[in-house]
Amino acid sequence: MTGLVGGVLCLTSHLPSPVRQWLPQAVAPAAMLAMAPGAGGRAPLVAGTAALVVACLWQLRAGCACRRSVESVNLAAMALLTAAAAVVEQSHHGRDGSVGLASAQVALWQVLFSVACWSVARAGVALVRQAWPPRTAAHSPGRRALLLGEVGGGLMVTAMAAMAVMLGLP
Repeated sequence: MTGLVGGVLCLTSHLPSPVRQWLPQAVAPAAMLAMAPGAGGRAPLVAGTAALVVACLWQLRAGCACRRSVESVNLAAMALLTAAAAVVEQSHHGRDGSVGLASAQVALWQVLFSVACWSVARAGVALVRQAWPPRTAAHSPGRRALLLGEVGGGLMVTAMAAMAVMLGLP
């Protein structure tokens, strides 16, 4: 539920913009629904991962120039977390319990690594933005939109990490 609230916050921060700027953010809550317990297994998780990768590439190409890098980092982290959830889901349906447990442990480490990389990348984006501000701010979003986007992105990534970890629990 927390991740979906974060997705709605990110989406509302984009709504006055053209569709090409907010559509990648609309993919994230849909992918999050695939991570819900009992959502249908591994196939929706793989489809969610692919959709998030496409949304990340779309964001890099056509997203809002002021928030392109931050939102691309968010979508990339969510794609990694959804892929980890797919690995965990696959491990629960394996034939040999030890192989399933080993792949679930690797996926849990991938979740922790993804969250750590997301934190470092977000800090790096903030530092680069302060050191080299953009020369042209064609349509700089207001403080409210930035706050909604930042809070929403943080909620989505942490909720997806928690869901991926919970999928790995016996």
